[in-house]
Amino acid sequence: MDSFSTLSLMFGLAILALTASILAPRSADGRLKRNTMVGIRTRHTLSSDEAWLAAHHHAAPMLRVTAWTGWILLVIAAVFSLLKIFPAAFVVATAGFIACLALLLVAGFRANNVAKQYPTA
Repeated sequence: MDSFSTLSLMFGLAILALTASILAPRSADGRLKRNTMVGIRTRHTLSSDEAWLAAHHHAAPMLRVTAWTGWILLVIAAVFSLLKIFPAAFVVATAGFIACLALLLVAGFRANNVAKQYPTA
């Protein structure tokens, strides 16, 4: 793999890790208010403020895991890149990207299941 492909993938991984890092504390303490732009947006989570807050509070630990996973694998990929071992950096960044996406999907499914328990507004 070339350096451009690797760095592009690392940039995407950084965006995922940063997003999870920002959302996790705001989800945990209720600062992320119901909206249609940012957060876990499903029919059930958007149905009421209570469903939104409960769903995001439940997803916060998984968002923290997502953030840490992304940052750790990004650092490892960066070390490989600095050593000019781009194939290894690409593999690590790809694994990190896939892991973060999978963790975000799990967080979303779990949050949606919590939100289903709340009546619609």
